Amino acid sequence: MSTLIRYCLFQIPGAMLIGILVYLGWQWGWMNGYVALTVMAVWLIKDALLYPLYRPALEGGAATGARALIGATGRARTDLTPRGLVEVDGERWQARAAKGQTIHAGQRIRVYAASGMVLRVEALQE
Repeated sequence: MSTLIRYCLFQIPGAMLIGILVYLGWQWGWMNGYVALTVMAVWLIKDALLYPLYRPALEGGAATGARALIGATGRARTDLTPRGLVEVDGERWQARAAKGQTIHAGQRIRVYAASGMVLRVEALQE
C-alpha cells in the first residue's frame, strides 16, 4: 500500500471528528456556513501540508537484519564453494558465493544481496 494512501487512511478519523464538530457548531448557530467551511478547508490543507513530514516515518524503509548489510564488506571465514561462513561488521553469517565464484578463506568479500538469513557475496580484488 502506498504511503499516501496510508497517510490518508490515518487522517480520516481526525477529519471526521472535526467535520462532526463543525457541523454541530453550524447547526447550533455557533458559527455561520462560511466559518464552518473555512475551518474544514484549513483542516484538510493542514493534513496535505504535513504529508511530506510524515512520509519518511510511513515508508518504514530502514533495513534490518541481513538486508542492512547489503554493500558492506568483510572476510570469508571458510571456503565458499558455493556456501560457507563470512564475517561482516564483526558478525558471522552464512553466505553463498556469486554464481561461478569460489571464494577462499581470508579473502575480502562484498555483500550484494540477502536471501533470508543467508548473504549473497562476491569476492573483492585485493
